[in-house]
Amino acid sequence: MGSTGTAGPDIAKVRRGRASGSDLAMWDRHPVRLSLVHMLPSVARRHGLDLAPLLAGAGIAVGDHLQPTQVVRRAQVSSLLLEAARRAGEPAVGLELAASADPEQLGLIGFAVSTGRTLRECLAALAHNMPAFQGGVHITLDEANGQAVWRHNFADSDPDHARVLNEGVAGFMVAMVRAISGCAGEALHVSLPHRPQLAVRTYEDKLGTRMSFGNGAGIAISIDPALLDRPNRILGAAPAMADVSLLAEDAGWLSDDALVETLLRTFERAALAGTLSLIEAARSLGLAPRSLQRRLAVLGTSFEALVDSWRHTQARLHLANPLLPVGSVARALGYSQPAHFVRAFRRWEGVPPLVFRRILIEDGAGAKWQLSTAGAFANPAGKAQYLTASDSLLID
Repeated sequence: MGSTGTAGPDIAKVRRGRASGSDLAMWDRHPVRLSLVHMLPSVARRHGLDLAPLLAGAGIAVGDHLQPTQVVRRAQVSSLLLEAARRAGEPAVGLELAASADPEQLGLIGFAVSTGRTLRECLAALAHNMPAFQGGVHITLDEANGQAVWRHNFADSDPDHARVLNEGVAGFMVAMVRAISGCAGEALHVSLPHRPQLAVRTYEDKLGTRMSFGNGAGIAISIDPALLDRPNRILGAAPAMADVSLLAEDAGWLSDDALVETLLRTFERAALAGTLSLIEAARSLGLAPRSLQRRLAVLGTSFEALVDSWRHTQARLHLANPLLPVGSVARALGYSQPAHFVRAFRRWEGVPPLVFRRILIEDGAGAKWQLSTAGAFANPAGKAQYLTASDSLLID
């Protein structure tokens, strides 16, 4: 870390827009999880590249294996992918990486981007959960003059330094938009911030959509607004067709048992999309909010109580996975800030989430810690040693 006195000239160069790619790369200190490049090992093998030197060259100390939950600076990932493209002799390797991507390997955002009821909801869920995956990403969906444009911008990132990464993101998003909406590639237009390294037609043939380069402002994907509210084609297999008269007879009404069960099923999707609220839940069930409140009150519960109970149950399940960051658990449960989740978990269990996780791990190793059926620790006096645990999400 340098002093403010020595940083002045570099800052001035950046502000005047004359800094080189390597200069600006030093400023992209935003954190990112290595699961972003989970497909790199297979693509590297395809091109006869050794992964270890590539990682070492980017200052990523993981030996010859990627650790998906490890967090590094985004500039390191940009450098890693640029070097992979250079050694492979394939400037458009970012599109190849995108074609090999597995949404499940991306963790929470890979799940979130495919679970909305419509393309619009999927894009909203992606934006809502992005901070749990990497920092300094600005995502918007602009609609005007009969056109919709999805925009994705890496803050503090030099377009040329991040060109392979940007191409990978664009390729992945085009594939997801097409899969979710069922549209043809010709219905989309992709604009990228950097200069092309190949003929534009070559990129278009690889991605299967229209493309342009050099906007200097990030990724922009133009979409027909009519696609935004199409049903999600990959949400899951449709239920078996029932008798039409029965559907019509039951439409607009749920029994008390079915009401609670159906409501609980909406929580996961709503939490991921950041819309876990009484109003949104009532809208999704076709009920007025007051009607939903009254029916739940008759059942001796409330929307808030159901949400609280669901979050508690899901939190215990998620925390049993030692690879899932606490911040990701918080977002999966619909909390806007990890601190809110930590406070709620203290109320439920009497200890912070990381303490609960550590004790679960020790229980598995034969430790004497035991959980009571009420969820509180049977030996509260012994937990003091853990109370300074940090629930940080990414890196400092």
